[in-house]
Amino acid sequence: MKRCKVFFFIAVLVIINILLFSSAAIFAQEIKFDELASKVIKTSANIKPGDVVVVNGGKHTIPLMEALAIEAGKAGGMVNMFLTTDRVLKSYYKEIDEKFLEQEPTYFAEWIKHIDVWIGLPASENPKAVFADIPEQRFAKIAKADQTFNDKLNESGVRLVNISYPTKERAAINQLDFTAYEKMTWDAVNADYQQISQSGNKIKNMLQGAKKVKVTSPGGTNFSFSVGERSIFVNDGIVTEEEAKGALIFTRYASLPGGSVFLAPIESSANGKVVVPKDRCRYAPLTGVSFEFKDGKLQNFKAEQGAECFEETMAPYTGPKDMFGYFSIGLNPALKVIEDGGDYRPESAAGMVMIGVGDNQILGGNNKTQGGFGFALVNATVEIDGKTVVKDGKLIF
Repeated sequence: MKRCKVFFFIAVLVIINILLFSSAAIFAQEIKFDELASKVIKTSANIKPGDVVVVNGGKHTIPLMEALAIEAGKAGGMVNMFLTTDRVLKSYYKEIDEKFLEQEPTYFAEWIKHIDVWIGLPASENPKAVFADIPEQRFAKIAKADQTFNDKLNESGVRLVNISYPTKERAAINQLDFTAYEKMTWDAVNADYQQISQSGNKIKNMLQGAKKVKVTSPGGTNFSFSVGERSIFVNDGIVTEEEAKGALIFTRYASLPGGSVFLAPIESSANGKVVVPKDRCRYAPLTGVSFEFKDGKLQNFKAEQGAECFEETMAPYTGPKDMFGYFSIGLNPALKVIEDGGDYRPESAAGMVMIGVGDNQILGGNNKTQGGFGFALVNATVEIDGKTVVKDGKLIF
C-alpha cells in the first residue's frame, strides 16, 4: 500500500510491518542485536529510569525484541512486550465481521497516556500476503474507528522509535537482490546521524516560514507551495530530551534507518503540475502518473497503469483526502533509489522527495480525514525561497 506518512505511522502503532522469521537467529549474530539495542535505548529512545516502555513486533522479531527489552530494563525502564503474527493480522483485516472493525479502541487511547516510549519492530513476515487482497473498504472502517486513538496521539507525550529490518520478502517486493538490500539497510541504520542531524536542521531552518517552495523534475513536475508557520520535523534517528517534550508526536519520533525532513505545508497554497513516472499502489505498478494541484486540491489525475487502483484506494474515504498534505526530503546517504534493476524508492534516501495528499492532522495540518496517498518524486529539484537544496535528486547544499 502506498499512502502518506500519517498512514505509515498508524500502521506502525497497529503493528503492520515485516520481518523474516526463519533468518532471525542468523541475523542476530551478524548485526549484533545487543549493540543495536544499546544504541536504540541510550540514543534514539533516550530511556530514563521509570519510563514505561513498550516493545512490539512479530514472533520472528523476538531476538531483537529481547535485546531491546533487556537494555531498556538496564536503563531503568519498565518494559512490556507486545506480540503479533501474520495469521492474526490476516484474520483481523480480512475475516472478522465488518461490524467489529468499527469498534473504537478507546482502551488503547487510555493506555497510550501511560506509555513513555513505544519501540516498533516489523511485525508481518509477508505483508503482501497479508494485506494485498484486503478490500479498501475494510481499511477505511478500521481507520475511522482508529480516529479516537489518532486524536490522542499528539497530547499523549509518547516517544516513538521505529526500527526497520531487511527481509527476503521485502527485498522481493522491491525487486532487489536480498544480499545487497540487506547490506544497504544495515549501512543506513548505522549511518552518521550527527551529520544527518546537521543537514536536516539546515533544511529545517530554511523551510521555517518559507514563502515559496518550488519542486520540479525532468519528467515535467513543476509546482510550488508555502510553509507559513507550520512545524518542521527532522527525523535524525534521535529523540533528544528537548524533543521528548514536544507538543506534536513527530517531534518525539525517530526511525532507524533515519534521515528526513518533513512537514504539513499550507494545504491550499499548492499549485502546479506533478508527474510521477513510476511508483506503486497496493504492491502493484503505478506508472505514467500526472495530476495538478489547484489551490491545494488534486485534480485531473491520470495514469498509464494503476489508475483504477488509485481510485479504489481513495474512494471509501471522505473529507479532504485529495488535498495537499505532506512534503519530505530524504537525508540518509546510505539509502539509494534503485529503479534500474529494482523498484525501490526509500523515503529517507538522500535527495529523495515525497509528497502526499490527505490526512495530516498529527503533523499540525488542517486535513482531518482517514484517506490519503503518497507519491515518490525521483530526480526532483527543490528550491526554498530561491535557494536550491536538492538538484536532480541530490542534496547540494
